[in-house]
Amino acid sequence: MSLMSISTIKIWKKIISTGDEKQLMNIIHEKAIFHSPVVYLPQKGKEKVFKYLSSAVKTFHGKSFAYTDNIIYKNKIYFAEFKGYFDNIEVNGIDFIKCEDSLIKEFKVFLRPIKGIEKVWNEMKQRLVEY
Repeated sequence: MSLMSISTIKIWKKIISTGDEKQLMNIIHEKAIFHSPVVYLPQKGKEKVFKYLSSAVKTFHGKSFAYTDNIIYKNKIYFAEFKGYFDNIEVNGIDFIKCEDSLIKEFKVFLRPIKGIEKVWNEMKQRLVEY
C-alpha cells in the first residue's frame, strides 16, 4: 500500500472511531463500490458509498467499536478485523478495503454472529432512511 493509501486508511480509522465524518467524502473514489453483508446488490458510486459508510459510522459510534487486527496485502488491499457491542451482543467482522489512487475504491463488510447482523442492520436501515 502506498504511503497515501496508508494515510487514507488512517483517516478512515479516525472517522469510524471518532464519529467525525468531515473527511469521509474526500477519501472515497468516484467509482467506489460498497458490498453490504445484508444488501443483495453492490452499491456503486461515490454518493452511494458515502451514504453507506456514513450510516455505518453513525451506527457503530458509541458501540465500543475497535479495530483489533489488520493485514495489508500486495500494497493495495487492507483487511481489518473489528468488534463492537449492540445490546450486550459482541458483533465482530472484517472490513475489506481496496484503495486505488489513494482513495477507497472497494469496501466489503463481513459480520458475525447472526444476532449481531440483525442488530446492525436494524440500526443501519434507520440511518439510511435519513439520506
